[in-house]
Amino acid sequence: MTSIILLQLGWLAVGLTAAVLIQIAGLSLISRLVTRLSSRPEEMAQTWQITIMGLVVYLLFVLHLAQIAVYAAIYVFTGAITSVHTALYFSAATFTTIGGGVVQTEEPWQFFASLEGLSGIIMVGWSISFLVAVTNRLGMWTQKASKT
Repeated sequence: MTSIILLQLGWLAVGLTAAVLIQIAGLSLISRLVTRLSSRPEEMAQTWQITIMGLVVYLLFVLHLAQIAVYAAIYVFTGAITSVHTALYFSAATFTTIGGGVVQTEEPWQFFASLEGLSGIIMVGWSISFLVAVTNRLGMWTQKASKT
């Protein structure tokens, strides 16, 4: 019993390391992109700000899909789930903490699945805080003093 828990913790270290590296690399690239796109005149049009925000949301979504795919690959590689499609579905439901209900892992891998959910909460929370920082950086939703 202890060996299966240690095995799962080892695979969690692999998955979590990959998820964190994806997050760091992705947020760094997105931050550079926002800097480049927002280097416009002082009074950036609100439409352009919203466009940048939409792009940021889209790219964060892609980051989380990559993280979900890493965990799905672990399920398939370890034999916890045999079908790639099912592993992706289960991983997405677990990572987002929605829970599928229909698909289950083999009993020994349920601990790993719950830890994937914890990882997902942290990664999504990190993305939300980044999104708020980008919003502040772009000066969205702030009242600018009008010149009279």
